[in-house]
Amino acid sequence: MSEHKEQPLSATTFEPAPISASSVATEETKAIRRPALLGLGLAGLLLLFVFFVLPSLVAPEDPTQPAAIADNNAGTAEDSSFPSSNAGATPDVGEGRSPFAEAQESALRREAQEILQALLSKQSTLEALGAARWAEAAYGHALEQAALGDAAYRERDFEQAIASYQTGVEQLEAIEQGLPERIDTLLATVVQAIETGELLAAQARLSELVEIAPADSRLVDLSERVSALPQVIGSLEAAALAEAEGDYVTAVSNAEVATQADPLHLRAQRVLSELQLALTEQRFTAAMTAGYAALAQAEFERAKDQFEAAARLQPDAPEPGAALAELDQARTQARLLSIREQAERAEQEERWQDAIALFKEALAIDALILYANEGMARAKPRADLDERLEAIVTEKNRLIDRRVLRLAQETLDEAQEVPSPGTRLQRQVVAATDTIDYATTPVTIQMNSDGLTDITVLRVQRLGLIQQQILTLRPGTYTAVGMRNGFRDVRVQFEVKPGQLNAVDVRCVEAI
Repeated sequence: MSEHKEQPLSATTFEPAPISASSVATEETKAIRRPALLGLGLAGLLLLFVFFVLPSLVAPEDPTQPAAIADNNAGTAEDSSFPSSNAGATPDVGEGRSPFAEAQESALRREAQEILQALLSKQSTLEALGAARWAEAAYGHALEQAALGDAAYRERDFEQAIASYQTGVEQLEAIEQGLPERIDTLLATVVQAIETGELLAAQARLSELVEIAPADSRLVDLSERVSALPQVIGSLEAAALAEAEGDYVTAVSNAEVATQADPLHLRAQRVLSELQLALTEQRFTAAMTAGYAALAQAEFERAKDQFEAAARLQPDAPEPGAALAELDQARTQARLLSIREQAERAEQEERWQDAIALFKEALAIDALILYANEGMARAKPRADLDERLEAIVTEKNRLIDRRVLRLAQETLDEAQEVPSPGTRLQRQVVAATDTIDYATTPVTIQMNSDGLTDITVLRVQRLGLIQQQILTLRPGTYTAVGMRNGFRDVRVQFEVKPGQLNAVDVRCVEAI
């Protein structure tokens, strides 16, 4: 290989050669050959055009031809594969057009057809979705641009055709891009119609939605809601009628049917909530009224049940709490009144211990209650006196003790000083008097022994070593104790009674 560098080509000066006689002859010969050569050249160019250029200029008939758009807008267009002014003629160099220009024109035509194909595809899609109806203006403008492109195409102004077709595509794309918003708007419109109970509007908008978004997953729920709308409307109307008549139970039942038919129906849910509140308020008022009626009749348990039922219905309402407090107060007052009546009967019947127990119960409820404090002041002394009077009779044997006898006499004197004694006190005074008289009657008793036993009559006196001795004792039970050295002590208990022979023998006879 040569190591020299290639030099750039440079233009050379063209100088025509001088004409000679021989050249004249040559020119004559060339003049004869030129027509033949020209014919052969034209034939060659024609063959090249037919085999290489013409196939690219003649496009097969298909939907991408401008006539497809023109059919929808401005009638049938002429075949745009060839210029309309010289159909059937083959442009040649002699007319100022070259294969390069034809190739450029062919490329523009192909580009126009490709854009047209995209336009037709989007038009077909949108037409199937009903865009001609719900996007009438924008859709019409896009078709107008397509028609303008067709016109330019027929005039072989492919650049203008491309521009018009592209504008149409962009306008259709804008419609297509607006589909989600349109779908959302339709969805909202259907839901609104369902909520307002406009059945025909809901059905119409749902049909539109099915047309433009047949695969939308939300259509299933919307279709079910629209199908349930007649049931919802009827149930809500029935609920309104029942509410007007004050029958909230029936109203709530109908509203529940509506919400069951369409659980997503917000108005039905709101109506149900409002009716439930109204029913609760109605039941609350009825419970409070019944509670106060029972309270007025002193039926405290029934009143309590009603007030507590009202509290369960409206936990935050202050009325049940106030009513229960009033109930407690009324119950307390009633109990205090009942205790007072029972205590008064106990006093009248001289059941002093019972009266004291009742007064204590009243004071446990209210330590400042006047009748209970005054009642205690009366009942305690009488209860004590009653107990002491009863003891005189039941423990008369203790009266042999002089101190006990003295206290018994004092008790009797106290009882006899009570003003307006009742039947019980009068009976107790008589019994105590008889007992004291019995206990103070002297009785003669003969004590016998062996003269070896030291005898002592407990709580009376020591008799010492006696064989026989007469004593004067008051009725009662006594104990004599005998003691003797070397013998076991003896204790002899004897009872002294008036009107009988009282003889007691005390002696120690058991040796140790």
